[in-house]
Amino acid sequence: WFASNGKKYGIVVKQLEDEIAVVNAAIGAGFAGARAMCATSGGGFSLMTEAIGSAGMTETPVVIVNSMRGGPSTGLPTKTEQGDLFQALGASQGEYPKAILAPKDPVSAFYMSAEALNLAEKYQMPVIVLIDFLLSNGYYGIPVEELDPSKIKIERGELITEWNGEEYWRYKNTPTGVSPRVLPGTKNAYYVAATDEHDENGILISDIYTDEVKRKKMMEKRMRKMEYVVKEFPLPVIEGDENPDITLVGWGSTYGVIKETSQLLREQKVKVNHIHIEYIYPVKKEIADILSKYKNIVIVENNYSSQYAKLLRMETGFNIEKKILKYDGEPFTPLQLLDEVKRYL
Repeated sequence: WFASNGKKYGIVVKQLEDEIAVVNAAIGAGFAGARAMCATSGGGFSLMTEAIGSAGMTETPVVIVNSMRGGPSTGLPTKTEQGDLFQALGASQGEYPKAILAPKDPVSAFYMSAEALNLAEKYQMPVIVLIDFLLSNGYYGIPVEELDPSKIKIERGELITEWNGEEYWRYKNTPTGVSPRVLPGTKNAYYVAATDEHDENGILISDIYTDEVKRKKMMEKRMRKMEYVVKEFPLPVIEGDENPDITLVGWGSTYGVIKETSQLLREQKVKVNHIHIEYIYPVKKEIADILSKYKNIVIVENNYSSQYAKLLRMETGFNIEKKILKYDGEPFTPLQLLDEVKRYL
């Protein structure tokens, strides 16, 4: 659809030979000034990770969508799972700023795709969108009015179209960590965008000896962005009873089945509320404050090790002990989940 309508909507679609070529082409497009996105599943994402790190070092905006399947290796290529969260967290070696989003349904994915592109450009970094086979290959009935492009705001961040002739420092150390970005070919503004560590004007600091002071400054400059990224993330909406018998927590595509199960529980006179996470990383510490208000909390995940619960504990210290996990390649159904939830009542 994108390819056949590309000229109409100003979109370029490329089908390349492998995932390495795909992600490097997307990074190149972002470097040149396009809003660039590519998509794959877990195995392809593994091949993309070195290039994603290069986008982190060169501070180039790019969005990568990972439609998660059952792994490892070829695993379950036509089945669903939420097993790649830690793969996304650890994409490439070293540390660099990134955001991870996980839309809950197709409507959310529609708006969150634009938001991912905005975040990538505003903070000049990779943004990873985690969906899964259930969401990317499912069938959904969506009222057309729920998909309203007029609600989408395009934000391009510190994108400079001309330079005044002063020395241009592409990686200038700023209070937010975000530096002025020019497009290639801008008059009077040239620099080296190297994947080696560099100083504020792009000069490598690692060829002969490492300048420890500059390395420390540049690392802190890049990571400072995360303080501002997390402030943009909204808190999750609490759906359901204020004083519940049970609180169900989910992330990504489990939203629909948790919502249906919650309704079944209410029909059986059980008070339930539902907290769903779509803005995965960086983690808002306030999520732990919200959860701490409730006594009987159960997390629902389509993976073996409860990866979001692990991440929440790592980042906030809040531990969700009760878990309902599914990792057989199939999504939860409302009746299956209902039976599992009743064990905790």
